[in-house]
Amino acid sequence: MLAYYLILFGTGALILYSYRTIHVLTHKLLPGPKWLARGLFLLVVIFIYATTSYLAVNRADYRDNPFLRDYTIIGAITLSITLLSICIFQLLADFVLLGRYIHYRSSRKEASREMTRRTFMNAIALSVGGLVLGSVLWGTTKGKFGWRIINNRLSFDNLPKAFDGLKIVQISDLHLGSFNNNFEPMEEAVQMINELEADYIFFTGDMVNAEPEEAESWIDVFTKLKAKSGKYAILGNHDYGWARQEKLTEEVKTRNAAGVTEIFKKMDFKPLINEHEILERNGEKIGLVGVENWGYTEEGWFPTRGDYNKATETMEDVPFQILLSHDPTHFDHHILEKTNVDLTLSGHTHGGQMGISIPGLIEISAAKLFYKRYAGLYKEAKQYLYVNRGMGYLIFPGRVGMPPEITLHELNRA
Repeated sequence: MLAYYLILFGTGALILYSYRTIHVLTHKLLPGPKWLARGLFLLVVIFIYATTSYLAVNRADYRDNPFLRDYTIIGAITLSITLLSICIFQLLADFVLLGRYIHYRSSRKEASREMTRRTFMNAIALSVGGLVLGSVLWGTTKGKFGWRIINNRLSFDNLPKAFDGLKIVQISDLHLGSFNNNFEPMEEAVQMINELEADYIFFTGDMVNAEPEEAESWIDVFTKLKAKSGKYAILGNHDYGWARQEKLTEEVKTRNAAGVTEIFKKMDFKPLINEHEILERNGEKIGLVGVENWGYTEEGWFPTRGDYNKATETMEDVPFQILLSHDPTHFDHHILEKTNVDLTLSGHTHGGQMGISIPGLIEISAAKLFYKRYAGLYKEAKQYLYVNRGMGYLIFPGRVGMPPEITLHELNRA
């Protein structure tokens, strides 16, 4: 409760401080437009602040209302990030202008210039806030369905010649319970995937948010996914349930996992539950290994049922291995330098769902605070890990600067 009141107080302070930006920018306007602009700013901000706070306090009463649930999350995050962006620039401007004012305090001419600079800096602050606001609003409407195809071409010395040019589509983290049976955008994604004409489609976990029933109505959509040689799937942490693990009995986790596994089969995916499959072409073979979720957190949030040794204990000797493992932390704890896996495909992180992503230049995301390997391609010695950013969303109903991802892996013989 103390944390909640600290958040309320902090947001209120952001409102007051960001209001100074509007105050400075409108001080030369006529009284009518000036007070209209200031009033509208306060009216909108305080309305969102008050309603989201009320809904958050009484969230138990509105948990089953998708509109109010999403409004609470979107409103609170949009308001806080927008105000914080404005306040950061406002604070920088205040520090700079304070220093300049002290330096030139004896000169009226310089003081006048400082007022002009102050207005300019506040205009920048408001522009940044507007940009952030627009990005978040776009991300919660169109951005969460802005499917992005990422091409990942890799070369291996030990890839059998028959598999040269192998095309694999990886999808992950669908979280179908978040879509509220909005089928049309996902059907568009299915069509995009089919146009890639992949040899295989691999799904790397988190079909649902908490219960298998969330995926029942989606069976017809995902049976339309086509791959030349097969579709395979593994379980993610949410496929066992959504709660701290001590609140989920082993019986509940097993029931949920079995339910999702049956959904995989109905969607024409072959589930790999601590199992392997030998893929064969023209007499040559590679190994495909799929493990249950293995996720490490000190708080014990995620199931740790993944067992690579069990999945491979009867596997024949093959020159090349691909591992499907939902959580990328599994790679560092049990795969890297401890196995013969050549390529590990993971998901789980969603890339943070929010960030700044400029391919080849910069990628900033809150997920980097929690995961050493949180998105994209990583290489250690001759072992690769690819972390798919996922197609769905959870908690925050949107994607800002971190589009939902469909990955096309093309494997070539070096």
